[in-house]
Amino acid sequence: MVCRRAAVWPCLLGIVWGACQLAPADEPVSEIDYSLHVRPILAARCLVCHGPDEGSRQAGLRLDNRSSAITPAESGTPSIVPGEADKSPLINRIVSTDADVRMPPADSGPPLSRQEISILRQWIAAGAPYSEHWSFRPVAHQAMPTVHDATWLRNPIDGFSLARLEHAKVAPSPPPARETLVRRLFLDLLGLPPSPEEAVALNADDHPDAYERLVDRLLASPHFGERFGRHWLDLAHYADSDGYLGDALRPYAWRYRQWVIEAINNDLPLDQFVIQQLAGDLLPDASMDQRTATGFLRNTLRNTEAGVDLEEYRMKEIVDRVSTVGTAWLGLSLGCAECHSHKYDPISHREFYELFSFFNEADDVDLPASLPGLREDYEAKLHEWSNREVAAAAALTAAWPTEASIQAPELLKICAMDAKKRNAEHKKQLEAAQKAVEPSVREVLRNYEQLVAKKPREPAPKVLTIAKREKDRPTYVHLRGDYRSRGERVAPGTPAVLPPLDARTARADRLDLAHWLTAKQNPLTPRVTANYLWSHLFGRGLVATLDNFGVGGETPSHPELLDWLATELRTLHSSRKAIIRRIVTSATYRQSSVTRKDLSTRDPLNNLLARQNRFRLEAESIRDAALTASGLLNRKIGGDGIRPPQPAYVTSISRNADWPVTQGGDVYRRGMYIVFRRATPYPMLLTFDAPDSTFACSRRERTNSPLQSLMLLNDATFFAAAQAIGRDIAATSPSTDEQRLQSMYRQCLGREPLPSEVARLLSLLNEQRQNFRQDPAAAKEACGAAAAPGVAPGEQAAWVMVARVLMNLDEFITRE
Repeated sequence: MVCRRAAVWPCLLGIVWGACQLAPADEPVSEIDYSLHVRPILAARCLVCHGPDEGSRQAGLRLDNRSSAITPAESGTPSIVPGEADKSPLINRIVSTDADVRMPPADSGPPLSRQEISILRQWIAAGAPYSEHWSFRPVAHQAMPTVHDATWLRNPIDGFSLARLEHAKVAPSPPPARETLVRRLFLDLLGLPPSPEEAVALNADDHPDAYERLVDRLLASPHFGERFGRHWLDLAHYADSDGYLGDALRPYAWRYRQWVIEAINNDLPLDQFVIQQLAGDLLPDASMDQRTATGFLRNTLRNTEAGVDLEEYRMKEIVDRVSTVGTAWLGLSLGCAECHSHKYDPISHREFYELFSFFNEADDVDLPASLPGLREDYEAKLHEWSNREVAAAAALTAAWPTEASIQAPELLKICAMDAKKRNAEHKKQLEAAQKAVEPSVREVLRNYEQLVAKKPREPAPKVLTIAKREKDRPTYVHLRGDYRSRGERVAPGTPAVLPPLDARTARADRLDLAHWLTAKQNPLTPRVTANYLWSHLFGRGLVATLDNFGVGGETPSHPELLDWLATELRTLHSSRKAIIRRIVTSATYRQSSVTRKDLSTRDPLNNLLARQNRFRLEAESIRDAALTASGLLNRKIGGDGIRPPQPAYVTSISRNADWPVTQGGDVYRRGMYIVFRRATPYPMLLTFDAPDSTFACSRRERTNSPLQSLMLLNDATFFAAAQAIGRDIAATSPSTDEQRLQSMYRQCLGREPLPSEVARLLSLLNEQRQNFRQDPAAAKEACGAAAAPGVAPGEQAAWVMVARVLMNLDEFITRE
């Protein structure tokens, strides 16, 4: 689901999405299709009480499969009489005016609409045919349909989208201005806007394949791995701390993030991307890199509080792992079957714990793993410290009086000890010694103690991963989800609704599970993967419910296109870069995102793909755009996290209150490297709807709030970016104000300003100049430490204010 907060949410959203699948009330349905018209009604209105979950099933009636629906229930009669709608109790109950008889009951929701009743009548009259849910059917090869306007096509994707448009008698949108398309590509593939110099060079490239060459260049950029790595980290719910009240830091969690970035940059085949993250430790002669990949399973929350039930929270971690696999690769809300059989999908309570068993047979392990340069850096720092310690010890020995209660060699020995390891006698001796000497000597002693406390610590880098237990751990069904209430014992297994698992040995393991997920016969993994990639490039998936391909989810807007993409993944040898290249070089992707009046009521969500979608950038990309426009961005790839400035009150509510602000240029590294504490996340990220990393997040929310505007105006990083832009623009010479504004627009928005925009900003600029002439102190504060040489503070400050305005525009934080 969308950044779900609890396992129940996918179930509730299934009801909402199912209801949304129905055609508008004023649009007649001429031909009833079970999957398109009937199943959504049953899922939304009936299956909570009459679905797969035997524990909550009422009256012994099950409506999610035909054999049960036409078989006599507890009442002695079948609910559905095929071919005879008026003799079917299902119809009689939903049209009844008797509140005690009518279904659904009043406390379960309003009566069915006339259209819903009409659909069910037509369906039963036609024999009540059921069909397998679309997502569980095998992925079938799809031939590109024939279209009338073949000149519009750039690759097969366009054939599928145009066929749908021509059927609806809707024309596709024209392409946008070239600078808009270039900016879209940069933001989609790198998460960074193009520089003015890059935009100019690309606009001047008249080669017929200039666009394709740009795509190839961006796919080859190391920033591509950062961009799509950040998307994947949402699904993996990566964070740098445990969560819960203790929220202990995970100083080497970033090793997994590094693996993700490198795997995507190296275009690791998507099947290997699955296998190594689920079972890298089980591969023959597994490398440290493959073991690092399995750190995917260590992104769960961990409760380290004193007195907690450790077994209870271990179980919670395994439940999370099962749910995350369901979200990331199956597009199913498996977590809904933790306490009972799934309300909508054919996933039983037992099958959930069969999946649970795969992960119950492993333990968390932290493997020591060296890092390039880390040892050398430590030894260099230790050498420098040792020299200082020798000099400080000599100074203390020389200053220490011979008649003191404790002699200098013994004093040095005590001071060199870890403060936590000093016993009561040591502390007593130190205290007595300090009282017995002159203040000047006490100062020498204090300096020595402070130096000893700063001795560099030998690094102990680790990789967080898991490993198979030598002895199998038994798994039982947890009755009502309570691990203390054991049901039957189960072995590792997969849901019966999907193709069977082919185990290598008598007892399946995680490597078998990974092979099952990536097997050609599995219909969900390629569809779900293709849909995720599409959603990142259109802002919306072909299946809008990205993590719910089940009965309660939305049907694909273009089912044939989805299956073509899924089969194309195999054709392209599971290459993420190749399938993305197919999508972004299509005419469908290259359409303008401008909203069309002719479709504003007919297709407000753009299901027809008659245009591109316009949407706000993610939190990290907004920060990255500001740093790019200002020239402050540090483009270093990978490595450990950074800590930008933030209000002290944020960290003060955490057990880990320490937040040493990163110094130097590293503080301006990309937003994805910000240390993410689950208990106290970096405020800017949450303000712009970054997930809280509690659960796997398939799609980020996009909200609008005044706080976002205030953040863009006043956050330390954004203000520093505005100061840098204002300083550079003010120092541009020789240039008119109009020319400076044009340069600022190219720098911030990648385009030339309109005359009306120039006029309004000139008015603002002159107003700010006047204000700062009257308040020189405010001008100096606005300029900050980096003053432009030869420019009056008031002049520079006025341009800083204009930069703040441009960076607060909707256009600045929006991908067109």
